[in-house]
Amino acid sequence: MKDMIYAPAYFWDGISDIAQKQMAVVVSKEKIQFVGTILEVQKQYPDIQIGYYDNWLMIPSFTDAHDHGRAVSPVGYSVSDRCLEMWLQDLGKIPAVPHYLATYYDGLNLAASGVTTVLHSHNPNKWSNLQEELVDAARGYNEAGIRCIICPPYIDQNKGVYDKRQEFIASLPKTIGEKFSSGIHDQIFTLDEYFKMIAQLRKTLQLQIEKEMVEIQLHPNGGQWCSDTALLAMKEYAITNDMRIHMHLLETKYQYIYAQRKWGCSFIQHYKEIGFLGPWVSFAHTVWLTKEDIKILAESGAMIVTNPSSNLRLKSGTAPLKSMVEAGVIVGLGLDGCSFDDDQDYLREIRVAWFNMEVTGVDGGIDKMIPLKMATVNGAKISGEKLSSGVIKKGVKADFVCINISQLRKPYADIEADILELLVQRGTKKSVENVFVNGEVVYSLQEESCRIKMSNAEQKLTDAIVQLRQTSHGLPDKQELIMAVHDFYKSWEEEI
Repeated sequence: MKDMIYAPAYFWDGISDIAQKQMAVVVSKEKIQFVGTILEVQKQYPDIQIGYYDNWLMIPSFTDAHDHGRAVSPVGYSVSDRCLEMWLQDLGKIPAVPHYLATYYDGLNLAASGVTTVLHSHNPNKWSNLQEELVDAARGYNEAGIRCIICPPYIDQNKGVYDKRQEFIASLPKTIGEKFSSGIHDQIFTLDEYFKMIAQLRKTLQLQIEKEMVEIQLHPNGGQWCSDTALLAMKEYAITNDMRIHMHLLETKYQYIYAQRKWGCSFIQHYKEIGFLGPWVSFAHTVWLTKEDIKILAESGAMIVTNPSSNLRLKSGTAPLKSMVEAGVIVGLGLDGCSFDDDQDYLREIRVAWFNMEVTGVDGGIDKMIPLKMATVNGAKISGEKLSSGVIKKGVKADFVCINISQLRKPYADIEADILELLVQRGTKKSVENVFVNGEVVYSLQEESCRIKMSNAEQKLTDAIVQLRQTSHGLPDKQELIMAVHDFYKSWEEEI
């Protein structure tokens, strides 16, 4: 690649709490070679012409630290937003969209939103084809130009409902109970088979891993769905093989109650007792945390990925973000495929996180830098900075985003207005001018080729879905089962 010097109007490195002026960034050999004032750069690199970009705010690129690569929201398949436990029963309506088409389209959308790394929590079309699907998913993201963390799922308990499953089945009408029972397969494969697949997947994707375009993390699907035996085995495997673990946890009040029923304490307290917690694990959602949980998380180094739009859409609640941040917990940000407008707009998700308050009144609110750092430097820490550093400094990968300042200032903003506050308050996909990975442009608002690529990907995806719908509309409506699930969990609420 050609050596380049970029001098934006404003520059934020992901470390400081202000955007600077009169700064320049030297990019060469896929890395940031130097960051300094324009005068410093001119002196050190006299033979390279400086490109002045008076309408750019340059910032580190974003990490979408928890997503599913669905491409189309479940709402598009008549799966209405509702409480997670009810919502899960309806996901059989989703067609088996080829994962390459889905993640390629999602990857293009994420790139257009400033995201250059995504953590992909995989939803299998067929468990028997899991490894092939994961390879296809990684290929889709990479061909869209972005990095991906691939998370192969594992479950070994509590499929269907979390507790007292036989009692629940006995309460259902016979035909519904039989269908529900036939769809339950708690353990698809053994731990040995899972670890063997992980090893094979790392071998298959070795080149992409070496290029730091792909990472693999172990993925016990959720606390209620994975036994302690499995979690501790994964911890040992992760530490031995220099890997990380990512899982869903405490997304809903019913998951909180499940832990209290099973152990008489929270998931987090239990995981501390068995020795599972540490900097090798990150938890998505984590809405239902206690003050003691937050303290334990901070002490352990375990990390959190909050998903504010999804938590609101699926009636889960508001995560205690302010308390976590003040306690020193590392918190990243993920879209979960459930952004407010079904458009994978990551800048809007930053704003949702900023406004989605656990504390109201005079002590409510958090500083604008918190969601910005969640999106950048903290998100990068979810993978141990293997794929992205989340900052712009000498020696790191040249992954960065250039925001159109004029767009942020529409229809008006004082010249003294804080540019980073405008970004958090007003930023959307429309604000993203250019996105770079390894110093190369992977998205440009002005490039016709990017619009054509997106249009073609959308058409191929749509054609594939239409063809699938000609032969199958997914599983039939499960309204009676869903209402039974509603009543089953409603009775749990007395235990809070």
